[in-house]
Amino acid sequence: MPDDNDEKAVHYHIDIRGEENTRRRAIKHMIVSRMGYTNQQSFTADVIEDMEAEDMIQRVAHQAADATDFLLPDTPLKEAVFRVLLANDNKPMTPEQISKTLEDQWPITPYPRDLSPAVIERLLENSGDTYCIARTLPDEEAPQDPDAAHQDGESEQTEG
Repeated sequence: MPDDNDEKAVHYHIDIRGEENTRRRAIKHMIVSRMGYTNQQSFTADVIEDMEAEDMIQRVAHQAADATDFLLPDTPLKEAVFRVLLANDNKPMTPEQISKTLEDQWPITPYPRDLSPAVIERLLENSGDTYCIARTLPDEEAPQDPDAAHQDGESEQTEG
């Protein structure tokens, strides 16, 4: 039963294509700024312009697995959610998955924060402009019917 709910749950990802945000050009710089200092030094403006955002995310995801300072307990929660999505190679995640990741990463402190899925979901819903986070329904990830995909595209165009 929980697996069925997870399949139907709303997932979130970083919208690197710019369909859901107005900061498309800034997303690459946002990704690079989350890399370690040594990695950042190799990214000139020309390299950032020429490199695909997906490749940058893969570098961050690889680095994040090893860096102890990537997701510190005092990281602001919106920033932490963004970093969790980066570390997960921008694969869509549910608020429950992000909540669990943060709970696993952060030790219990004298000043605990509310990391519940409800709080994470509210942050995700309000992080589109700042962090380029967008909703992804499982059906939207891999449409089975080309006509359904076309209809989804039309509805997105009329909304935006």
